[in-house]
Amino acid sequence: AVNPLFRAAYLSHSAKKKVTLLVPWLCKSDQELVYPSNITFSSPEEQELYIRNWLEERIGFKADFKISFYPGKFSKERRSVIPTGDTSQFIPSRDADIA
Repeated sequence: AVNPLFRAAYLSHSAKKKVTLLVPWLCKSDQELVYPSNITFSSPEEQELYIRNWLEERIGFKADFKISFYPGKFSKERRSVIPTGDTSQFIPSRDADIA
């Protein structure tokens, strides 16, 4: 399996491509079910900062890609995060060469 976060970082770094990574924004109660060690975020900006710091510690360089958040919900029945709308609306059509 390929980690989408690492893939976004390396694509933007080595291939010099414009990359946008879509990440689900979950309500606090869903965050508590999904994220480890009681980590929760009060805003997408706070979560993005955490993601970027976590990533940089592991890859050793500052990755230059965009992170966009879409509304998501954790499904207990499916044990999966699902979008609550059309995720394509979060990437402008001029940037959407690969879905």
